[in-house]
Amino acid sequence: MAKKTLGYVELEWKCPTCGTRNPGSRRVCQNCGSPQPDDVQFEAPAQGEIRTDQETVQQATAGPDIHCPYCGARNPAGAKVCKQCGGDLSGAAARQAGQIVQGFGAKRPDVQCPACGTMNPAGRTVCNNCGAPLPAPTPVAPPNAAKQPASRGCLWIGAGLAVLALITVAFLIFSGGRTTATTGEVVDARWTRTIDVQGLVPVRYTGWLDQIPGDAVLGACTEEVREVVEEPAPGAREVCGTPYAVDQGSGFAEVVVDCVYEIVEQRCEYTVNEWRVVDQIVEEGSGFSPQWPALRLSGRQREGDRGERYQCIFTAGGKTYVYDVRDAGQYARCTVGSLWSLQVNDAGRVIAAEPVE
Repeated sequence: MAKKTLGYVELEWKCPTCGTRNPGSRRVCQNCGSPQPDDVQFEAPAQGEIRTDQETVQQATAGPDIHCPYCGARNPAGAKVCKQCGGDLSGAAARQAGQIVQGFGAKRPDVQCPACGTMNPAGRTVCNNCGAPLPAPTPVAPPNAAKQPASRGCLWIGAGLAVLALITVAFLIFSGGRTTATTGEVVDARWTRTIDVQGLVPVRYTGWLDQIPGDAVLGACTEEVREVVEEPAPGAREVCGTPYAVDQGSGFAEVVVDCVYEIVEQRCEYTVNEWRVVDQIVEEGSGFSPQWPALRLSGRQREGDRGERYQCIFTAGGKTYVYDVRDAGQYARCTVGSLWSLQVNDAGRVIAAEPVE
């Protein structure tokens, strides 16, 4: 996913001495003059303007500020000696950078002055009426779209239905696998033979324009996203998410947005002629002389697959059972009146049969 820079925004920090909110580029409090401590928490401004001018970009990207290990004063990146006490800054710790700034872009309400009660715009740092420092306005949380957790009763009902389903499946598997041996007498032997008839018919598909066969009849086309890539591509459509701010350690944050690129191409309906089953000829009967049905084809038809089915019909214990034999050789042994050993499952289906010798 590509990161796109929209510009830079100046952050804020709160003076721990007097509570005044200060622009991120200020190294001392604009109200009481206290130095910015090394553990100060930078925050997103209530109404930060995204800037792209050269001066701001240079200031924002100069590198993380350095805090003097002797007096704690904040110094710009690259400084060799502290501007306040003259201490050596070689080996001094730089301010942490690279964190996502929480609250950036969130809508904030007007803030009430704690001293005089006047309502002030969210972007103000001091009261318009009395000049007292203003607290940071609380971001307005988006509507809670999260689904409410299911009630305990619903969870119990769902769990009960799942257990019942498992029991049912287990019973069917168990009963289907349990068999009973019995002896059956052949009362009939039946055969069925089929031949599929295929015809050349028009079939409709959809596909990308460059993949449609040359002999196809082209229909309506629409533009659709064929591929999503992470880097810009010729003709691709840029789709970006919500901008967010990354702390640069310089009192500024880089405003970036994650983007992907959709490659849009034409997807079309088209029709081609294909061989499909349009009819099936069936011949069936009893006995041991099965025949193939007579096949008559038109000019746009051809023979398809052939199929055979052989069945022995038994009676056992007053019940009738139908068994699909494995092949024509076994079928030839299903003479009327012969006895067979049958394996019948609880569903009444013959799963194995062999002649009684």
